[in-house]
Amino acid sequence: MSMRKYPDTLNDIIAKSGLNLNSICKLSGVSNTYLTKLGRGLINHPGKDKIASILLALNYRIADINSVLAEYDYQPLNKHDIPAILNNNRKRKIEGPLMPHYDRLYFELMLVVFEQIGGTKIVVKDVPSGVYQPYMLYMMKEFQLELDGEAERFLYELTGQVVRERLALFKENCRKGHKIITYMCRECLDETMDRTINKIVGKKDMGRLQLYARYFANAVSCAIKFPDQHQLRVTERCSMFEFLIQDADGRKPSLNFTGSSKHSFNNPYDQHNLEGFSTSAPAMLNLFKVEIDMCEAAIIPGSSPQELRSYVSDKFGKWKVGHFFDEAMDELMSTPGLRLF
Repeated sequence: MSMRKYPDTLNDIIAKSGLNLNSICKLSGVSNTYLTKLGRGLINHPGKDKIASILLALNYRIADINSVLAEYDYQPLNKHDIPAILNNNRKRKIEGPLMPHYDRLYFELMLVVFEQIGGTKIVVKDVPSGVYQPYMLYMMKEFQLELDGEAERFLYELTGQVVRERLALFKENCRKGHKIITYMCRECLDETMDRTINKIVGKKDMGRLQLYARYFANAVSCAIKFPDQHQLRVTERCSMFEFLIQDADGRKPSLNFTGSSKHSFNNPYDQHNLEGFSTSAPAMLNLFKVEIDMCEAAIIPGSSPQELRSYVSDKFGKWKVGHFFDEAMDELMSTPGLRLF
């Protein structure tokens, strides 16, 4: 009885991507040896996790990955496939030229890779870094559209495990003493907080509001307790875009560019698929380091973590919900060591 001959769908997809095998290896975490054997026809039936990781690296939606898996006689992705996918993700490398990422899942997968690098993290954003967010608040984000309920459920499950891994790595980096420095434009911070709190209060979603207060309490309490390690810097200058540099003081820093950010938030089309790119190219990093120098020069004089605490408390108080933030701060400040909601 002859063995089944499977289609060359995965090889065709790789060929059409325009990327060489070395790039696919770095993007997906699947080894170059495996990809070479696949390309030479020595692997007729690639592993389910290999197919999923390669297609995730190429920004395929879950439903589209399931369609390719079906051609290789695999069932749709389910929770039992997640450990192998995450294991491949840990082997990814940020090296060389631009690596685009288009949707939130790919973005989250890439952020785990950045967190693994460790070292000093520099963030330019309108609010404190998302790593300070409680898990449940993080999971309330918009998810990219999927074609069916099965794919949607898997996307949520995989994203949840990716986020948990990232937050655990962040806490471990904190325990190791790694720095995180965040530059926030004062006008952007003002607008984002007012818009977000007003929106949540308007929906009378007190659970989400409490999580949002805990997010800010996480960041501000860390800045007060560990001022050298957790630095929140408010600037008079807006960079007009968001990015992070991981291992900024190290020998091989990596850049994650998120995209542009405007002061106006009246666009009704809230879902954005194009998330930016990642790179370790020195020329690109040098451009962004100049941006950081300009943010550093624009820090508002005399601003301190305690003043930021008062500012955030006033913001919540403006909407008559100041107790959410104040109670969260009191709880976190009652312990001297690292504690995050």
